[in-house]
Amino acid sequence: MSVAQLMRTPAAAHPGAIAIDGDGRQATFGDLEQASNRVANALIAAGVQRGDRVGFIDRNSTEYWETFLGALKAGAVLVPLNFRLSSDEVSWALNDSGAKIIVAGSAFAATTAPSGLPTVVIDGGSAAGALDYSTWLASAGDGDPGRDAIGDEIIELIYSSGTTGRPKGVLVSAAQQVWSVDAFGGCFDVDAASRSLVPVPYYHVAGGGWALITLSRGGRIIQAREPTAESMLAQIVGYRATNTAMVPAVMQILTQSPEAQSADFSALRQVVYGASPISESLLRASVSLFNAELFQSYGLSETMGVTTLLGPEQHRLDGDLSKLRSAGRAVDGIELDILDVSTGKPLPPGDVGEIVVRGPSVMPGYWQRPEATAEAFTEDGFFRTGDMGSLDEDGFLFIRDRIKDMIVTGGENVYPAEVESALAAHPGVADVAVIGVPSPRWGETPLAVIVPRGAEPAAGEIIEFARARLAHYKCPTQVVFIGELPRNPSGKVLKRELRAPYWEGHGRHVG
Repeated sequence: MSVAQLMRTPAAAHPGAIAIDGDGRQATFGDLEQASNRVANALIAAGVQRGDRVGFIDRNSTEYWETFLGALKAGAVLVPLNFRLSSDEVSWALNDSGAKIIVAGSAFAATTAPSGLPTVVIDGGSAAGALDYSTWLASAGDGDPGRDAIGDEIIELIYSSGTTGRPKGVLVSAAQQVWSVDAFGGCFDVDAASRSLVPVPYYHVAGGGWALITLSRGGRIIQAREPTAESMLAQIVGYRATNTAMVPAVMQILTQSPEAQSADFSALRQVVYGASPISESLLRASVSLFNAELFQSYGLSETMGVTTLLGPEQHRLDGDLSKLRSAGRAVDGIELDILDVSTGKPLPPGDVGEIVVRGPSVMPGYWQRPEATAEAFTEDGFFRTGDMGSLDEDGFLFIRDRIKDMIVTGGENVYPAEVESALAAHPGVADVAVIGVPSPRWGETPLAVIVPRGAEPAAGEIIEFARARLAHYKCPTQVVFIGELPRNPSGKVLKRELRAPYWEGHGRHVG
């Protein structure tokens, strides 16, 4: 089975059904099939060979799916790029991938220009030396060339935004993507009647994967080009969305929104959240607001976002909430283990170590980085996530933090996520990140970066609030206030940006 075949099936069964909606226009499955065939033939006519890389940069759009599927049908590898990257970063990624051509939204044509690659511009062929997307397709045939990659052949090269600096290219195989769509998609109530709002960018595994799960089952995706909590609310209500994904920060905004309190969520069946767990108070507010099943997912670009799932039964207010702080249990077919960071040996339940993953959703490796690939795997094929956590007796995964985010103060390990969870309960805290900063006495010490809710609380009040709930060595010794925390597209806080000013001139690597 190929990924392109996943889409041929609904196109053949109901070509007139709406596949893509939400950006001011609609596309049927038949439209998508024909346009992707034209993209495939246009790429072949441009000299793209099997295995060649094809770049794409734009906000969520119908053209993304036309290009993605067209590249697959041509036997090429799609390189979807983060549209927030600078021109230099885009050029670096295109050069690193060895892309032969790039398709770009009109707003990003200037960003791609320094790469020197042949460029096809969506809604704007006036860019110097560029081809207009519509004209490019009009000259191509609409027959399916059928060069699909299957099995271990590579179909996508994803430059993970990550939280640690210069990205590595994550390779995605056909088998890996097909398995992930089937396995992860089988956990949700998605079918041909579904309307899934996709607010996450398609270049991210969570966005592209969530959309593909719905499309492959004949459902409709609702695109969000520039999502905000307010626009998501409008789309959930206006399009009668049945499923959606969001980060806890958006859930927090919506549960406090007067407009959301009076909104009609009656069509909404399921909400998937990730990037961080939620508090019991946010759970109660979300259940009350959405009246829908809640899921938490955990995964990485290297695992196609498919690792663990915390299901609706663990989100029941009248049930056992002891698992709510966990990331759930491994999806069927995925193996999890916890290894001692120093010895590499498996740890018993309850002990904290590095989370490692093995299974069909795990990447084959990093693009042209054999040493990094070797370092990323254990001898028996487990992928090293770089996350710290523990498994309980029931197999539930509790994530502590990134290994690189762990704070060592006076010889004691402090996991920022634990401190953040405690501080988030303070009524004056809207958002929080805890980082390690230099300390002449302890080596490093915790500092809390807080987005206040309303008026700023006193720093001393925050510190005392923490001391009433945590061992004193875990508590922040300093507090700073900020308007907004820097985050990557998946909602994870970019702690390297918060740490950098404090470690300038010190020996520690702040990535």
